Amino acid sequence: MSDRFGRKRVLLSGLVLFTCGAATCMVAANMPMLLAGRILQGAGAGCGVVLARAIARDVYGKDNVAQVIAYLTAAYVLGPMLAPPIGGHLTVLFGWRALFVFASAVGLVVILAVAFAVPETRARNAAAPRGVFAGYKSLLRRPRFVGFMLEPGLMSGAFFTQATAASFLAAEHLGADAAKIGLWFFAFPIGFMAGSFISGRIGANRSIEFMTMLGGVIGVANAALLAGWLYFGGVSMAALYIPGIFVGLAQGLAMPYAQAGAMAVDTELAGSASGAVVFSQFFWPAALQQLTGLLADGTWVPMATVHIAAMTAALLAGWMAVRSER
Repeated sequence: MSDRFGRKRVLLSGLVLFTCGAATCMVAANMPMLLAGRILQGAGAGCGVVLARAIARDVYGKDNVAQVIAYLTAAYVLGPMLAPPIGGHLTVLFGWRALFVFASAVGLVVILAVAFAVPETRARNAAAPRGVFAGYKSLLRRPRFVGFMLEPGLMSGAFFTQATAASFLAAEHLGADAAKIGLWFFAFPIGFMAGSFISGRIGANRSIEFMTMLGGVIGVANAALLAGWLYFGGVSMAALYIPGIFVGLAQGLAMPYAQAGAMAVDTELAGSASGAVVFSQFFWPAALQQLTGLLADGTWVPMATVHIAAMTAALLAGWMAVRSER
């Protein structure tokens, strides 16, 4: 919708939806009402994740957008890192409804910030494809776009599959408590932020094709490291979590450039492209974590198998995008 009606009005609509969802949760009298509010929150929050990148593309152009997205992505990691302790303290001190009081207040602040500080970066475009799905149909016919859409999604799937399964294996095989697991878990965001920072520093000095392939190769090499370490060295905290630094690094290197490449396929459909990439980044982690759970047998093998398959597929997707350009 932002490709046709402009970024700002769609972004504001999403923020209003998010805030209304938080307020619904705040006053929820039963579980269905709480879930309905959470669905509204998710639908609204999706606008922010998608349109921040589309706005960056509008403002900085195709040559510099990968660098900007890299810094945005590094900042996104702070949310999952800071949210659990903030939410935990609010719940302990004031009860669970305080979470949604806080979310509603943040939503109102961001609405005001966008309304008064963010300009419209894309005017109404009557020539944009009509219908919600028309832009996606156009993009999905192009192998270059499909490759750039799949690579960050599959890499995110490998990232979260390892992160989730490692915690279960650490608890079940090693008896690690939540505090110890939480400390080791920092390997994942540290690697991701390092990769994003490196991507930001590199900027336009390397091509989109080079960076996406570099991230894919590092990801496959890390998958081999993970499986080899667990096979020859057995399950240990180091074997489960140190490879997390490199899977995060690979993701941080490739993701901003793959997103920039996807949005550059058709500049008139940058918003649709950003939406498809973000959808891929949520869909594949959810699907692959479910698959790992279905295959779980109490060993590390299902995690490593799904991880290797996802990283290999991500590298092939990147290769497809590069080959289609040639």
